[in-house]
Formats: sequence, C-alpha cells, structure tokens
Amino acid sequence: MRPINLLPPEVARERSRRRRVAIAIFGAFAYVFLLGVGVLYWNGKVDAARDDLDAQVSINQALEREVTALSETADVRIQYEEKATLVRDALATDVDWGILLNDLARLLPPRVWVETFNGSVAPETIPGIIGQISFSGVGFDFPDVSAWLRALDSDQFAGITGPWVSIVTQGIIGAESVVTFSSTAVLTTGAAADRADTLIPEVP
Repeated sequence: MRPINLLPPEVARERSRRRRVAIAIFGAFAYVFLLGVGVLYWNGKVDAARDDLDAQVSINQALEREVTALSETADVRIQYEEKATLVRDALATDVDWGILLNDLARLLPPRVWVETFNGSVAPETIPGIIGQISFSGVGFDFPDVSAWLRALDSDQFAGITGPWVSIVTQGIIGAESVVTFSSTAVLTTGAAADRADTLIPEVP
C-alpha cells in the first residue's frame, strides 16, 4: 500500500535542507577534528625529531672535545717519541767504563797488572761491534800473558771478544825479570750500558 504524506511539500524540503546542513556541519567538525589530530601527531613527531637532533648535537660536541683532547695527546706522544729516539741514538754506543774496569780488576790474573788502558766507541758499522779497547800490561813470564788472554776471552767478559797481543818484550823491573805486552780487544754490544732505558720514562 502506498504511503500517503499529508505534510506540505515545504516541510519536507525544510527537513531535507536541515539534514544536509547537519551532515555538512558534522563533516566539517570531523574534518577539523582529524586535522587537529594530524597536527598534534606531526607536532609530536617534530618535537621528537628536535629532541633527537639536540641529543645528537650534544654527542657530536662531546666527540669533538674528545678528538681535540686526543689530538693534543697525539702531539705530546710524537714529541716524546722524537726525544726518546734522540736519547737512544746518543746512547747507542754508551759503555759503562766503570763496570768494565771493575770486572777487569776482579778477573785480572794474579801475576799480571795493567799499566795503561784506552777505550773508544764508534757507530755500529759492523753488526755487534761498537768499539775497541787496548791495554799495555806487565807479567812475570810469557805464560802470564797467555793467562791474560784467556781471562779476556772468557765468558765473564760478555762485551769483549777477539783479544790478542801485538807486542811482547822482555825486561827487568828491579831485580825481577818481566814481560811487557800490548793487547787489543773488540768491544761488542754486550758492553753497552742500558742507561737509555733508565733515562727514558715509561709512558702507558
């Protein structure tokens, strides 16, 4: 059965107009609401990004300060290495003559005494060789000169090698017959002192 509308057409049109207005207002409110939500969301994202940026800037500044400090440390380290190298080069052929002569006096054969001593060092042109020493001494007989050579060539003189006697002559001191001799030996790196290690401080 077909419904019968007894209302005037003007009323129906007014209701339809009001419905459209309500829908438009609702749509506008919904749009504004969604727009506000979007703005709040993106504002939050921007604030988070700014916080991340500020944190990264702080980290970068801290790293730059560390790099500057490490750069200064590296310069000091370079200066230390340069000066340490100078000390090592200067003392590369350093010989503690006091210790050498003390060992010589302790191991000197009983029938031999030394009258003169001369030692010299030079850059290590031959591997292991840093200089030469020479002596003039006196013994009571030729076997005493042999005992002198054996003493110099013993393993108790780690810094001396290749001793030899170039001249031996007989003579008399007072009423005693003696032999005088000239002797030479080679100084090896075993005679080098370790003063460079003690003079250069250790740096961790």
